[in-house]
This record gives sequence, structure tokens and C-alpha cells, in this order.
Amino acid sequence: MRILSLALIALWIFSSHYNVIPAQAQTATEQVRISDIKVTGNRRVAEGTVLSYLPVQVGDLVSQGALSQSLERLFATNLFKDLKLDLDGSVLLVTVVENPIVNRVSIEGNDVISDERLLEVIDVQPRRVYDRQLALDAAAKLLNVYRAGGRFGAVVEPKIIELNENRVDLVFEVDEGPLIKIETIVFSGNKNFSDAALTQAIVSRERRWWAFLTPNDKYDEGRLDYDVRLLRQFYLSRGYADINVSRARGGLLPDRSGFALTFLINEGVRYKVNDIKISSQIENIDLEALRDLMKFDDDQWYDVRQLEQGLLDVSNQLGVYGYAFVDVTPQIVTDPSTGLLDIEVSIGQARRNFVERIEFIDNTRTLDRVIRREFELVEGDAFNQLKLDRSVRNVRNLGYFSKVDVQNLQGSSADQTITRVTVEEQSTGDFSIGVGYSSLDKTSFTLGINERNFLGTGRRASASISTSDTSTDFVLGLSQPYLFGRDLTGSIDLFKTKSTANLTAVNRTGVDLGVRFSAARDIYHRVSYELATSKITNTSTVATSLTGENGKSLLKSAVSYTIGRDTRDSRFDPTEGMYAEISETFSGVGGDVTFLRTNLRAGYYKPFLFKSVVLGLKGRVGNVSGLGDDVTQSERFFLGGQSVRGFDSNGIGPRDTGSKAAVGGNNVYNGTVEIVSNLGVTKDAGIRWTVFSDFGSVWETDFPSGVTEPNDQTMRSSVGVGLLWNTAIGPLSFYWAKPINEAKHDNTKTFQFSIGTRL
Repeated sequence: MRILSLALIALWIFSSHYNVIPAQAQTATEQVRISDIKVTGNRRVAEGTVLSYLPVQVGDLVSQGALSQSLERLFATNLFKDLKLDLDGSVLLVTVVENPIVNRVSIEGNDVISDERLLEVIDVQPRRVYDRQLALDAAAKLLNVYRAGGRFGAVVEPKIIELNENRVDLVFEVDEGPLIKIETIVFSGNKNFSDAALTQAIVSRERRWWAFLTPNDKYDEGRLDYDVRLLRQFYLSRGYADINVSRARGGLLPDRSGFALTFLINEGVRYKVNDIKISSQIENIDLEALRDLMKFDDDQWYDVRQLEQGLLDVSNQLGVYGYAFVDVTPQIVTDPSTGLLDIEVSIGQARRNFVERIEFIDNTRTLDRVIRREFELVEGDAFNQLKLDRSVRNVRNLGYFSKVDVQNLQGSSADQTITRVTVEEQSTGDFSIGVGYSSLDKTSFTLGINERNFLGTGRRASASISTSDTSTDFVLGLSQPYLFGRDLTGSIDLFKTKSTANLTAVNRTGVDLGVRFSAARDIYHRVSYELATSKITNTSTVATSLTGENGKSLLKSAVSYTIGRDTRDSRFDPTEGMYAEISETFSGVGGDVTFLRTNLRAGYYKPFLFKSVVLGLKGRVGNVSGLGDDVTQSERFFLGGQSVRGFDSNGIGPRDTGSKAAVGGNNVYNGTVEIVSNLGVTKDAGIRWTVFSDFGSVWETDFPSGVTEPNDQTMRSSVGVGLLWNTAIGPLSFYWAKPINEAKHDNTKTFQFSIGTRL
């Protein structure tokens, strides 16, 4: 009986447990069909918006697990600070507490960086929904701004001020902290170059009290990456092909007074170039000629810059052969045991290309035909890199564009090329009022209207008047490129000028008509005709020489012919190329003045150290001979000032023995040897330095009476230095020159400068 009782009790317990478990499981997984959804607590967010985010609709069967997923979906919208989902029978109750709206954003405690700059960085606008992550992200952005400026101790705390109607003011309290700069720069592992040499190779600088204008002593992670690249380039250009520069490490000093930078360097072996091999999958090209383009210095030390230049020259030469898209790949094989390396250049497969289309991009004002007519390539031509380079130079020399970029793109087939020319237009028409000052011409004033690209057609129209202490010029000009539909540029200029030097005034009024055209190989021609009247007045009461025209009004009728060749990369600021020009002027086609004037000009520019140094040579030789008449003073040559620095304007040559005024000469020559460079100067400063030597002479007058040394051919020369500075107000030029050969009667000027124009 006892056993039976125990069995009954166990059966009852098992039965009770068996019934409970299914009931609980049913409650957890029970599904309810939603008959209605009610939203409460929302004030700003529309009920329809809440329902659109809710993944449950009326009529759906839902469980408690499905409601949890719905809750997560609503929280992810960042619209709500709190949410609650309940089931009241078959009705789903959605209770929300909305996030507040940002009423105003402000910055407090900042002095170094303006509110406007900081608000622009965080970009949090009023009427935006506020949540904590929004404030944290904005604070992180502000910290990044301060760290980029060297303020690593800055602290930014976001705070909210609660307002009525569920609005908040978001305030960022800023403690800018001290400006922490680079205190020390250390190089580890450098055996062949001193710390000082490597410091000059990078941009970052240690803090110095006198360098308060430079930002390079501020710690900047991005600049450190750049410094690493500069150090690699420094070693690679000096033969160290295996150079390894570890990521620079920067850390705050223990007293937080500054940063210490450390560069870990493994220099490796210095290599000489042993052999250069070129292989090509293109048939019938002269590999030896391409091999000759890969040049290194006589000492044969490896230089990555010369390798890159050689690869570029090879690619361009392949372009001359008609191959626009060629894969030119170098492989460097080093042998540390011998200190020698081999360069293997592989030229991939390619087909000769033809110009399918030439496109011009972003020339919103200048007509396509104005650019197209400067191109030596047209659609259907065989692709030629040399012609393309000359075409781009022609477009740049128009002066209509601040930037001209070219891309060669794959055309509709492998042998077709699309040449895309992207330009950035600059102002070509202006009304200008200018005031300048130079040590030669003193104060100057200019008023002008000039349009170099009238209605985008390439025509030039101008009117200007300029006056200074020594001259007054008034010019009206008009030019028409591609006159009569041909490669001719016609021009007409009306002028009235007055120049005064040493109590002698020269007045000229006239017109100049010209036609210019170009030929193959950068050769140009110009034919012009000038009709002008001139009158010289000498106001000196002590003058002893004769001008040949004092008080007379003379009519000049002259024709000129000029031929020249110009391969400079820019007429305005050349860095390489040459020009040579000879001009003959014959006056005597009617009129009162007869002479023959010959002028020869030439110049040569050669870049070194990858255009960081430019050697310039230029010179002029001139002669004027009277044809039956003596050459009067206004038609002679004068020398000095800008032509031979170190001497005053018109400071060289024969002079009136009484007034000491320059009287000019029938013969002249002058030249310049100059080096212009930006080495040692930050490129962003826009400053270049120059060292130069000028020389020249002017002699012989047809009225030698009363003239000091009229036939003195002694060469004058000078040496000097200068600074060329491109500023927001225009180019500034400063020259210091010392004459090393001069005559007693010459006038010298050691310092010359100009504002608004370059000498």
C-alpha cells in the first residue's frame, strides 16, 4: 500500500509538470493577429512616420520575438529617446519618447579658430534631431581640427541646454590648450648623410623662435607621411636603391612641451648603374635609340629622377612613332655584393594609333575652333606625341587659359585615340587702373581697357594710356588671328608716345600695321609697316651736341621684316628651349627719315635638377645706318637699366659733354648670363632667386661734335643677384648689381626694383 501511494504521488507530480511546460512554451511563442496599432507620446514625429518604420502592420501575426525586432528597428531611426511596445489583446500599443530638436549650436572658449570655421567643420544645423552620437561625432571633428593645428592638449566637451517644446541648445565648450610644436627631430640609422642634410630634405622643422610665420614646426601626421616620401626620394636620387625609411614616430615629450620625431632609416648599399636593357613586344622600333634616352650622369650613380625622366622620354618617343598607349615597365635588379644594379625596361604590346576625336572640355567662353586651330593634329591623323606637345604649347601661349591638361583615352577600337583637352579659362578682358613704382621710371600710372579674346574668338582689342616720370604712352590696338581664313595674324596699332631722358623729349605719333604667320619647325615671320611723325626737343641750355632733329617734325615711313624661331616652353616664363630672331627695318618709303636698322636677338634656356634650376643665356646685336642721311638721335640705340643692370636707364655710352645726357649710338650689343632657381625656398612662397652677369656696349654717332667718347666700344659689364616674387599685387623684382667694367662718363645704379612689372 505504501508503495502504491508513492507511485500515485510521483504520477501526480509528473502529470503536473507535463502540463506546465507546454503552457509556458505556448505563451512564449504564441502569435497574435494584430487588429489595430495605436501610437502615443509622439508630438513632432507624425504617426504615419512611426508606422512606416514599424515592420508590423494590421492583420499580421506577431509574437513577442517579432516585437523585439520592431523595437530595434525604431531605435535605429535615432528619432526616439525611449520606446515601448505592448500587446493589449490584439491591439499593439506603441509608446514613444522623442529625441529633442537642436535649436541652436554654439562654440564657447575658442580664440585661435573662429566660430564660423568650427561650425563649418561640424556641420550640425538647427532643426536637426539631437542624439548623443551626434554630439560625440561633432566633438571628435573639432578635436581633429585643433590637432591638425598643433594643439594636442585641446579638450572639447559637448553639453546641452534643455528648452521647452522638447528643444535643446547644443554647446561645445572648448579648451584650446597650448600650441605644441616639434621640439626635436632625430634620425636613426643614417651613416652616409648627416642629420642636418636630412633635415633639409624634409618639410617638418624644429621649433625656432624666429620662424614664427611657418606652419612646418607644427606636428602633423599627414606631413610625416610626406616627409617619409621625401627621405626616400632623397636617397633614391643618390644611388641608394634599397633605402627603407620606417614610418616616422612622433610622441609628446614627458612634460608635454613639444613633440619628438624619430625617423628610422636603413640606407643599404649605394649602387652604380651597370647595364640598361630594353625589350619590346613592338616590332621594328629602334631599341638602341630608345636605350640612348636612358641617361645617367658620367659617374653612373643610380638616380631615380633620371630613371623617371628616361622612362618619360621613352614613352614620348613611342608617341612620336605613333603608339599612344604603351606599357613601359622598369625592373631594378640590385647586387649588394658588387654595388651594381641593372635596369630592365619592358615595352608591352601596342598598335599604331590614329586620332579618332579631339575633345575640348570646360572652354565655356572660348570657341572650340579657337583652340582647334592651334593644334597640329586633326581627326584621322596618325597619333604623334611631338605634334601633340607642340599643340599644347601653342594653346598655353594664347594666354587665355590658366591651365591646359591633356589626356589620351582609348577610342572605339584599340588603334583609335581620343585626345581630351581640359582647360581652365582665365580672365582675358579687363578694365585696369594701376599704380606702380620702379627705381628707373619712378612712379607710373596705367589706365586701360584690354580684351585679348573678344567674344571668345581670339581677337584682341585694347586701349591704354600709361604715364610715368619719364614717359607717356597711348595705344589703340586690334589684332585678328587667322586673317582671311589662313594662318595669318593681322594687327593694327595707333600710338602716341612721349619719352623724356636727360632734358631731351621725344614725341612720336603714328600707326603700325603688321601681319604675322608661322611655318614648320616653330619658325615665324612678321611683315609690318610703320608711319609716324617724331619731334625731339632739347630743353637743356648747356647741351653741346646735335640731335639732328631738334625742333623738327620728321615723317617716318618704314617697312620691317622679322624672321625667327621659338621653341621655348613659355614666352612669359621660359624654363627650357631657345629663340632666335633677326629683324630688318628700312625707312625711306617716302617720308623724311632714311635708314636701315638690323636687330638680332637670341636666347637659350636649359633646366637642371628637374627644372629647379634654369640657366638662361640671351643677347642682342643691333646696327642702324643712315642711307644718305645721318642717323638722328631718336633712331639710335640706348643701353642700360633693364638691359645691363648695375647701370642707370640709358646710363651707358656717348653723352653730351654739356648736359651729360645720353645721346645713343648707331651700334649696340648686350647680353645676359643668368641662373634662376627656387632651391632652398619653399615653393608655396612664390619666390625665386637669381644670380646674373650682364654686359654690353653702345657707340658711334653721326654727330660726334660735343659728345664724350662717341666711338668708345669698351664692353661694360656687371654682376649681381636678385629676387623674383609673385605676390597678390603682381610680380615684384629686386636686383642688386655692381658694375665691374665702366667708363667714367657712365651713370650707374646699384639697386633696381619694380612693383607691378618684372625687369
